[in-house]
Amino acid sequence: MNSKATRELGRQWPGLDIRADGGYAVMPPTEMDTGSYHWEVDPQQLELLSLFTLPTDLRDFLGLSQPPQVIKPAPRSVPSSASRRTYDERTLAEVLIRRALEKVEDGEGRNNAGAWLAAQLRDNGYSQQEAGHHMENYAMQCPLTDAHGQHDPYTAAEARKTVTSIFSRPPREPWSGERGNRETPRPVQSSSVRVDQDEELLALPAEMRGPVVVAGEQAFRAVEGALKLPSAANAEVRSALTAEELRNLVQSERVVYVLTPTQAVARALDACGVEWYALPAMPLEATPEELLAALQDAMTDALPIGGNMAFLEEELLKIAEARLRRGGNTYPTGLSEFDEAVGGGFYDGLHVLGGVTGGGKTALALAIAQHNAEQGRPILYVTYEQSRYELWGRVISAKVGVGLRQLRTGGTVESPVATQLRENPAYQELTRRVGPYLSVAEGNGVDGGAWGVDRIAAQVKRLKSAYGVSPLVILDYLQRMPAGEVKDRRHQIDEVVMALQVRLGRELNTPILLISSVGRGNYGELLTAPLEARLSVFKESGGVEYTAYTASLLYPLGANDAQSLNLEPAPAPGSSRAALRGLWKYLVLDLVKNREGEAPRQWVVKWYPVRGIFELVQSVDTDALESSTNGRRGGRI
Repeated sequence: MNSKATRELGRQWPGLDIRADGGYAVMPPTEMDTGSYHWEVDPQQLELLSLFTLPTDLRDFLGLSQPPQVIKPAPRSVPSSASRRTYDERTLAEVLIRRALEKVEDGEGRNNAGAWLAAQLRDNGYSQQEAGHHMENYAMQCPLTDAHGQHDPYTAAEARKTVTSIFSRPPREPWSGERGNRETPRPVQSSSVRVDQDEELLALPAEMRGPVVVAGEQAFRAVEGALKLPSAANAEVRSALTAEELRNLVQSERVVYVLTPTQAVARALDACGVEWYALPAMPLEATPEELLAALQDAMTDALPIGGNMAFLEEELLKIAEARLRRGGNTYPTGLSEFDEAVGGGFYDGLHVLGGVTGGGKTALALAIAQHNAEQGRPILYVTYEQSRYELWGRVISAKVGVGLRQLRTGGTVESPVATQLRENPAYQELTRRVGPYLSVAEGNGVDGGAWGVDRIAAQVKRLKSAYGVSPLVILDYLQRMPAGEVKDRRHQIDEVVMALQVRLGRELNTPILLISSVGRGNYGELLTAPLEARLSVFKESGGVEYTAYTASLLYPLGANDAQSLNLEPAPAPGSSRAALRGLWKYLVLDLVKNREGEAPRQWVVKWYPVRGIFELVQSVDTDALESSTNGRRGGRI
């Protein structure tokens, strides 16, 4: 019974309820809050349970006054092929329902199988009302879970919607013989009905395989009117697509055309694997005939005929002109030889810097940020471990000379840090030169939610509007970034890395310097280790080394290697040399991957932790490491 009939039943016979075959019922002696269930008639006295004991008006309402009329389709000619299967003494509808349920069991999906069933019922002479009855029967027998095992019953309402959609289109020829009248089929019995398995029983009907145009809410009505024209063939229009509809389109191998898709829509369509093409804006104010012609032309033009000829003729040249206007958009590190090796600095896309905790990664990233901010280039530094105050404190300590310990405590009552900074010219210079261009954000959610890829992209757009160029985005560090619901952490990191490369690097033309923690190892031997061994230290960082355009490592230089390279010994803490020249450490900057240049390349750098300065000392020739190395002097930041 449908909902209207159920309401009428409750109005005329309050308290009476019925259940169809296969439905659920509460039986005595069940106890409910409103009372107990009990038998009005002893179930053992079967003669008292006859339908004729019901009131006449109730039997009339339920259609039980007369024996049910068995409706069978018009007779069909019997094919002679040996590949055909015979169903004796059974209605064609029963056969079709069973075949639809078999398709569900084979993983084709309940909606897809339901659409197939409704089309077969229509094509074989059943009226829309009869098809609706059989579709409800099909819905009752469908599994209660979807294709992913989630509890999501296929309802009678969904089945009726499918019937309405299918019957809005003209029927096809049935398998064989003459089709009965679609509106008034003749209920003629057939002693034997044979179904041709070679026909399209196991595939979606032909009209259901036509292209789908996704028009959006605003254009839906105009496009719908155009596609109702006879010359539109079997195309149909949707305002949007649900995830379930996308899965069905993939299964039925239908082509999708989308009017002016956004980047988010394009990613969703690509992710599900459907064949789709983008359409430009259409003349919605035109007549249906003119709009249909424009749609058909656009569909033809959307096909990738001619490879990338159109891209080379127009789009590539526009991209090159845009990059020229924004000045190349590279962000140098200030280490001259390294910058030369990577093409002038960090360019649009993902670049990764790996190293162990306390090994100088953040210090180098801050030095790069300051170097570019001082040149008037915008920087977005997202820190996932330290606070904004702590990070700026490191910059202030190096540039202004106020110690980190004082910054942590705020100074003393006699000498508060705030007063010192207000009166310090170096702090005022830092505020004027670096402050306007270096934006530090706390990525752990302290200032209004965690900084995932979407939030970073939104901030990049704001900075791009403000400064006219995309900022250098520094993320410190990868393993602390928020990820999705994927169970395996390595896969979570892979998704974050790919999203950064696609969303920021390619779509927003933004350079990203991604700091990554790597597993601890024997760094004293890493300098002369094979390239594969050096790349393997990224193994805990997902596939970042494969996705990034450049990948660099920062690790300590072993004492033996420093001696082999004829480097002066680093000053010991507390020594007179340290007091006179400052304490430094030798590190190796190892460019292990360089997509657009020479790699691997290695340099020895001096790191002055207190001053926040990095000096490039010399390049390393590992083949000649055992002998004296004639290195070249580099830059300083």
